[in-house]
Amino acid sequence: MCASKRIGSSKKLGGLALLFSLFLIWGAASAQANIDAYRDYFLVGQFGEVCTMCEVMVLCESANAPPEHEAIPASGSFTIFHLQTRTFWSQISTIWDWFVANFSSAPLAQRGHTRPVHVYAVVDGQWQPQTVIEARLILDPGVLELDDTYVDRVNSQWLGGGTRQPIGYCQRLPLWDALEVIEQQSVEGAS
Repeated sequence: MCASKRIGSSKKLGGLALLFSLFLIWGAASAQANIDAYRDYFLVGQFGEVCTMCEVMVLCESANAPPEHEAIPASGSFTIFHLQTRTFWSQISTIWDWFVANFSSAPLAQRGHTRPVHVYAVVDGQWQPQTVIEARLILDPGVLELDDTYVDRVNSQWLGGGTRQPIGYCQRLPLWDALEVIEQQSVEGAS
Protein backbone atom coordinates (compact mmCIF):
# COMPACT_ATOMS: atom_id res chain seq x y z
CA MET A 1 0.00 0.00 0.00
CA CYS A 2 2.76 2.45 0.87
CA ALA A 3 4.59 1.66 -2.35
CA SER A 4 1.51 2.50 -4.45
CA LYS A 5 1.12 5.84 -2.64
CA ARG A 6 4.78 6.66 -3.38
CA ILE A 7 4.31 5.78 -7.06
CA GLY A 8 1.21 8.00 -7.23
CA SER A 9 3.09 10.85 -5.53
CA SER A 10 6.06 10.52 -7.86
CA LYS A 11 3.72 10.65 -10.88
CA LYS A 12 2.20 13.87 -9.54
CA LEU A 13 5.66 15.34 -8.93
CA GLY A 14 6.75 14.28 -12.42
CA GLY A 15 3.69 15.98 -13.88
CA LEU A 16 4.40 19.16 -11.91
CA ALA A 17 8.04 19.09 -13.02
CA LEU A 18 6.90 18.76 -16.65
CA LEU A 19 4.50 21.69 -16.28
CA PHE A 20 7.21 23.80 -14.64
CA SER A 21 9.64 22.92 -17.46
CA LEU A 22 7.08 23.91 -20.09
CA PHE A 23 6.51 27.18 -18.24
CA LEU A 24 10.26 27.92 -18.33
CA ILE A 25 10.49 27.06 -22.03
CA TRP A 26 7.52 29.32 -22.76
CA GLY A 27 9.19 32.06 -20.72
CA ALA A 28 12.42 31.62 -22.64
CA ALA A 29 10.62 31.98 -25.95
CA SER A 30 8.60 35.01 -24.86
CA ALA A 31 11.67 36.72 -23.34
CA GLN A 32 13.00 37.39 -26.82
CA ALA A 33 11.04 40.66 -26.85
CA ASN A 34 8.67 39.63 -29.66
CA ILE A 35 6.69 42.79 -29.18
CA ASP A 36 5.19 44.52 -32.23
CA ALA A 37 6.81 47.82 -31.23
CA TYR A 38 10.28 46.27 -31.77
CA ARG A 39 9.50 44.13 -34.84
CA ASP A 40 11.28 46.41 -37.36
CA TYR A 41 14.24 47.34 -35.16
CA PHE A 42 17.76 46.88 -36.50
CA LEU A 43 19.03 43.39 -35.46
CA VAL A 44 15.61 42.10 -34.41
CA GLY A 45 14.68 39.09 -36.49
CA GLN A 46 11.78 36.73 -36.95
CA PHE A 47 12.33 35.21 -33.52
CA GLY A 48 13.07 38.41 -31.61
CA GLU A 49 16.28 39.89 -30.28
CA VAL A 50 19.68 38.45 -31.26
CA CYS A 51 20.08 35.05 -29.55
CA THR A 52 22.75 34.43 -26.91
CA MET A 53 24.78 32.10 -29.14
CA CYS A 54 24.37 34.09 -32.39
CA GLU A 55 27.07 36.17 -34.03
CA VAL A 56 26.20 39.21 -36.13
CA MET A 57 28.13 41.24 -38.73
CA VAL A 58 27.31 44.93 -38.99
CA LEU A 59 28.88 47.23 -41.58
CA CYS A 60 28.72 50.98 -40.91
CA GLU A 61 29.86 53.67 -43.31
CA SER A 62 29.64 57.39 -43.85
CA ALA A 63 26.66 57.74 -46.18
CA ASN A 64 23.40 59.60 -46.65
CA ALA A 65 21.31 56.43 -46.86
CA PRO A 66 21.54 52.89 -45.51
CA PRO A 67 24.11 50.85 -47.46
CA GLU A 68 22.93 47.92 -49.53
CA HIS A 69 26.06 45.81 -49.89
CA GLU A 70 25.70 42.10 -50.68
CA ALA A 71 29.07 41.51 -48.95
CA ILE A 72 32.02 43.43 -47.51
CA PRO A 73 33.10 45.97 -50.16
CA ALA A 74 36.47 45.45 -51.86
CA SER A 75 37.36 49.14 -51.47
CA GLY A 76 36.33 52.28 -49.66
CA SER A 77 36.15 53.32 -46.01
CA PHE A 78 33.86 51.59 -43.52
CA THR A 79 33.82 49.85 -40.16
CA ILE A 80 32.79 46.26 -39.53
CA PHE A 81 31.45 45.32 -36.11
CA HIS A 82 31.53 41.55 -35.52
CA LEU A 83 29.20 41.01 -32.55
CA GLN A 84 30.31 37.85 -30.77
CA THR A 85 28.22 35.39 -28.80
CA ARG A 86 27.38 36.52 -25.31
CA THR A 87 29.93 35.74 -22.61
CA PHE A 88 29.34 32.85 -20.21
CA TRP A 89 28.04 35.06 -17.37
CA SER A 90 25.95 37.13 -19.74
CA GLN A 91 24.35 33.93 -20.99
CA ILE A 92 23.73 32.77 -17.42
CA SER A 93 21.94 36.08 -16.76
CA THR A 94 19.43 35.21 -19.49
CA ILE A 95 17.88 32.66 -17.14
CA TRP A 96 16.97 35.52 -14.81
CA ASP A 97 15.87 37.63 -17.80
CA TRP A 98 13.54 34.84 -18.92
CA PHE A 99 12.07 34.56 -15.46
CA VAL A 100 11.49 38.33 -15.19
CA ALA A 101 10.06 38.47 -18.75
CA ASN A 102 7.20 36.23 -17.65
CA PHE A 103 5.95 39.18 -15.63
CA SER A 104 7.28 42.19 -17.56
CA SER A 105 9.59 42.66 -20.55
CA ALA A 106 10.22 46.34 -19.69
CA PRO A 107 13.39 45.79 -17.58
CA LEU A 108 14.86 43.51 -20.25
CA ALA A 109 14.09 46.05 -23.00
CA GLN A 110 15.57 48.96 -21.03
CA ARG A 111 18.69 47.23 -19.70
CA GLY A 112 19.48 45.28 -22.84
CA HIS A 113 22.47 42.98 -22.86
CA THR A 114 26.18 43.23 -23.56
CA ARG A 115 28.50 41.18 -25.71
CA PRO A 116 32.08 41.47 -27.00
CA VAL A 117 32.64 42.94 -30.47
CA HIS A 118 35.62 42.67 -32.82
CA VAL A 119 35.98 45.93 -34.74
CA TYR A 120 37.65 46.15 -38.16
CA ALA A 121 38.18 49.66 -39.55
CA VAL A 122 38.92 49.90 -43.26
CA VAL A 123 40.29 53.24 -44.48
CA ASP A 124 40.53 53.71 -48.26
CA GLY A 125 40.68 49.94 -48.71
CA GLN A 126 43.42 49.48 -46.08
CA TRP A 127 42.49 47.20 -43.17
CA GLN A 128 43.53 48.52 -39.75
CA PRO A 129 44.43 46.27 -36.78
CA GLN A 130 41.42 44.73 -35.03
CA THR A 131 40.20 46.24 -31.77
CA VAL A 132 37.88 44.64 -29.24
CA ILE A 133 35.08 46.55 -27.51
CA GLU A 134 31.91 45.71 -25.64
CA ALA A 135 28.54 46.51 -27.18
CA ARG A 136 25.17 46.87 -25.51
CA LEU A 137 21.97 46.06 -27.41
CA ILE A 138 19.02 48.00 -26.02
CA LEU A 139 15.40 47.99 -27.18
CA ASP A 140 14.09 50.95 -25.17
CA PRO A 141 15.42 53.39 -26.30
CA GLY A 142 16.31 51.51 -29.47
CA VAL A 143 20.09 51.84 -29.70
CA LEU A 144 23.12 49.66 -30.20
CA GLU A 145 25.95 51.13 -28.12
CA LEU A 146 29.32 50.50 -29.76
CA ASP A 147 31.98 52.05 -27.53
CA ASP A 148 31.97 55.74 -28.60
CA THR A 149 29.37 55.41 -31.38
CA TYR A 150 25.74 54.31 -31.53
CA VAL A 151 23.39 52.77 -34.06
CA ASP A 152 19.79 53.94 -33.96
CA ARG A 153 17.87 50.65 -34.08
CA VAL A 154 14.80 52.33 -35.58
CA ASN A 155 16.40 53.81 -38.72
CA SER A 156 19.91 52.16 -38.81
CA GLN A 157 21.60 55.55 -38.55
CA TRP A 158 25.20 55.55 -37.23
CA LEU A 159 25.65 58.26 -34.60
CA GLY A 160 28.78 59.87 -33.17
CA GLY A 161 29.82 59.66 -29.50
CA GLY A 162 28.60 62.31 -27.07
CA THR A 163 26.87 64.47 -29.67
CA ARG A 164 24.90 61.64 -31.27
CA GLN A 165 25.16 63.50 -34.55
CA PRO A 166 24.69 61.37 -37.70
CA ILE A 167 27.91 60.04 -39.22
CA GLY A 168 26.37 57.47 -41.58
CA TYR A 169 24.28 54.32 -41.71
CA CYS A 170 24.69 50.63 -40.92
CA GLN A 171 23.48 47.34 -42.34
CA ARG A 172 23.65 43.69 -41.37
CA LEU A 173 25.84 41.44 -43.52
CA PRO A 174 25.68 37.68 -44.16
CA LEU A 175 27.83 36.12 -41.42
CA TRP A 176 29.70 33.34 -43.23
CA ASP A 177 30.62 35.41 -46.29
CA ALA A 178 31.82 38.26 -44.07
CA LEU A 179 33.92 35.88 -41.93
CA GLU A 180 35.64 34.59 -45.06
CA VAL A 181 36.51 38.11 -46.26
CA ILE A 182 37.77 39.09 -42.79
CA GLU A 183 39.99 35.98 -42.70
CA GLN A 184 41.47 36.94 -46.09
CA GLN A 185 41.75 40.72 -45.67
CA SER A 186 42.21 41.62 -42.00
CA VAL A 187 45.65 42.29 -40.56
CA GLU A 188 45.18 39.41 -38.12
CA GLY A 189 43.79 36.97 -40.69
CA ALA A 190 46.40 37.73 -43.35
CA SER A 191 49.26 36.95 -40.97
